[in-house]
Amino acid sequence: MHCQLIRAGEIEAIIGDGAGHNVRPGIWAMSSIHHHFSIMKNMSSGMLSGEFRGKANTVLEYIDDSTSALKREPTGDYPARSRLVFRARSPYYLDTELTVRDSVDFIATRPKEGNERQVAYNCYVNSPEDIRIHFLSGGQWERFVPAVHAGPGSSIAPSYLKDSELEVWPVNDDPRFHWYKRNEKRFDEPFYYGRFGKMVLILVFDKPRWIRFYLSPEGGGASLIPGQTSPAWDFEWLIPRKDYQINRDYLFRTCLVYKQFESDEDVLREVRKVQQDLGYETVAQMKGN
Repeated sequence: MHCQLIRAGEIEAIIGDGAGHNVRPGIWAMSSIHHHFSIMKNMSSGMLSGEFRGKANTVLEYIDDSTSALKREPTGDYPARSRLVFRARSPYYLDTELTVRDSVDFIATRPKEGNERQVAYNCYVNSPEDIRIHFLSGGQWERFVPAVHAGPGSSIAPSYLKDSELEVWPVNDDPRFHWYKRNEKRFDEPFYYGRFGKMVLILVFDKPRWIRFYLSPEGGGASLIPGQTSPAWDFEWLIPRKDYQINRDYLFRTCLVYKQFESDEDVLREVRKVQQDLGYETVAQMKGN
């Protein structure tokens, strides 16, 4: 079995491992009883983790009718064990939990990637009319996507970290598209949202110290809808050298909230509910540590 339909409450999603198909491992499709159109770009996938992208030994694990997982064992070219669980939860939540365990030192063996262990996700969404993400910056709502792929402002860092605490991108002949293009605006809280007509997709993240956003207006490729594109609403966690160890499990959690849009205030209520219900670390808790 290479894909599984999971559902709970108002939402359903198809999780696939990509084997034997011209798609990538992650969320192949996601929809709601209020909006039947899939919001994920199925040829590219939503929640496409770099731990599985392009890796042939990724397999799908059936857990139950509302829960599926992707997993892979270490290989010589990518010596990490990874397992990504997707769990649909009523009324409109999709909880994800990625566990990563490296058997060699990724930072030492990949110096061109910087002094952090990158745990990156591509999130290719399907043809929203508004291709921007929405996030809080300086206490105000910021709504942004770069004008072009690899354009200025593609990378967004947290406002709650000092400049000295942020990563320094290394010199690289083939850098990642968002490097050296940090947005002057920074996010105040570890979440963002996007709009699909009357619907809203909110992504809420655990481990706020390590999370970063990076964006492309057309990273998901062409749209079947004339005049529209499929943007990439990407993100990554960066494990600093001082916190990194081999043969240790690291857990990275994201909750996708897909519901009818009410207001910015309702988005914040949902973020707080996720943080409380799932025990995600908040910025306030992080600063208290």
